[in-house]
Amino acid sequence: MRIAVGMSGGVDSSVAAALLKQAGHDVVGVTMVIWEDSKCCSGDAIEDAQWVAKHLGIEHKVYNLISEFTQEVVNPFVDSYMGGTTPNPCPTCNHKMKFHHLWNAVKQDMEIDKMATGHYVRLLYNEAAERYQLFRGRDVNKDQTYMFYKLSQQQLSELMFPLGAFESKAETRKLAGELGLDPVMNKPDSQDLCFVGDSLNDFWRNHYKKSIDGGDIVDISGKVLGKHEGIVHYTVGQRKGLGISSPRPLYVLSIDADKNQIIVGEQEQTFSTGMIAKGINWSGVPAITEPFEAYVRIRYRSGLVKSRLEPIDDDTLRIWFEVPQGAVSPGQITVFYDENDMLLGGGVIEGPIDPAYETRAHALATNVGR
Repeated sequence: MRIAVGMSGGVDSSVAAALLKQAGHDVVGVTMVIWEDSKCCSGDAIEDAQWVAKHLGIEHKVYNLISEFTQEVVNPFVDSYMGGTTPNPCPTCNHKMKFHHLWNAVKQDMEIDKMATGHYVRLLYNEAAERYQLFRGRDVNKDQTYMFYKLSQQQLSELMFPLGAFESKAETRKLAGELGLDPVMNKPDSQDLCFVGDSLNDFWRNHYKKSIDGGDIVDISGKVLGKHEGIVHYTVGQRKGLGISSPRPLYVLSIDADKNQIIVGEQEQTFSTGMIAKGINWSGVPAITEPFEAYVRIRYRSGLVKSRLEPIDDDTLRIWFEVPQGAVSPGQITVFYDENDMLLGGGVIEGPIDPAYETRAHALATNVGR
């Protein structure tokens, strides 16, 4: 087969390309330019990808998708933060950029059969269900199925993930050394958002300072405790950087964009018994219409929590946690798995159900009324 490998200049995609070349495939490395000084898709990253392609003896092509990335990823990211929610743009980037815009550009440019990446996920075809299904990578610490909940069956049918069965990242690095990929063998993992620069706060100050207004930091009763520089600088569950003196640590409980307020409270008030998720996309199974149990992740690196999921309509789920969870953040992605680590689907968190801070605020108001 002729396979396009998305190459970021890192060790994972480099090893993926090498493995496919060893297996006898006609491999083409492809890299997308998405943002000036992006941590994964510009400058040194492109040079590293070009070096690897030359070392492997494969063709390498670069595609400029800055305009598409700005429209599909950056602008919605900014709008979400301005609206008081905390988005994770990476699933959108994979869905819209890698496996739509880049894939379409590659197919228009050349005859190609499949696209591959160095992500740690397992992709299998279930003949009985006639469905492609994603399973968590064997290295659960590197599992990236969270990023792919929005992929369609058509997209999954055209993809390959050569590293999904690897037991650890150390195995990948060791193999990179054996393949002579020394320049990328020990490159650190990309941990931060690729387009924000050194920090998210710098991103706001450098690009959107004139659009951001300061406001009040208040407790659950509405008492003003301090001032903030803009709601975009805060996320639910945040403890550091509040600039408030308190006998006990304070955490961000919620963000009210309409009032331009940050609501804070104590740690136990960050917990909730459930949440509402919208924009549901079913991945491994057809849409489920009856209540069911699954293992839920409420943010990228959080643990799995057993939960009861109740469909409200075609687009919305009510999710009840077996154990209350802290810092359920509107705008974040939630995904859910069955007992065999198969990705059932995912969606966007609309908000918590029965958050402790609302229960406490109601109790305070009731006592005041008495």
